[in-house]
Amino acid sequence: MNQNKTFLLYKGLKDMSIALSHKRALNTVSKPQEIDINLLLDQHHDRLYWMIRKIVLVHDDAQDVLQNTWMKIHKGLPSFKSNSSIDTWMFRIAYNECMRFLSQKKANLRLDEIDTDYIQTLTADDYFNANQTVTHFQAALATLPQNERHVFSLKYFDELTFKAMAVILDRNENSIKTLYYKAEKKIKTYLGKQIIV
Repeated sequence: MNQNKTFLLYKGLKDMSIALSHKRALNTVSKPQEIDINLLLDQHHDRLYWMIRKIVLVHDDAQDVLQNTWMKIHKGLPSFKSNSSIDTWMFRIAYNECMRFLSQKKANLRLDEIDTDYIQTLTADDYFNANQTVTHFQAALATLPQNERHVFSLKYFDELTFKAMAVILDRNENSIKTLYYKAEKKIKTYLGKQIIV
């Protein structure tokens, strides 16, 4: 495991005296499995980071949210009921942590007002490195309302199914599909105008 990942996780867990080697037997539909938090960390760290990063935008904020997410995953692992896949469950925790972070950071603003500086925040970040095509694509994402942007990102970037997204976002699967296809149409229209110009 990457030493930096380990340090970030230990930083938040140190005072809680949580052993990362903790294992928990889970009853799944097919057969009991042994889930190791270290294995989850190795397999899902990057995916969760980028899912979080697309929502909170800034690298340092994403690291903080990711740390809180891993602490909640570790704490909740013994009570995981297998109603959904472990991946979907972890994405749900990450999404909820993102929403909690945004509400704390922007306590006095409505969520729609947060979106006005999406592209400026993203491109100002030292870790954002993109060519003009990617910048146009991100600008197209910036035109979307936050709920459409989140749905589109989960499907396009994270390759989640509509069913998994419905669980993560706690919404009806058909409304998720509607939001995705609306977002896709808006992005295509936006990018079509950029190419013509």
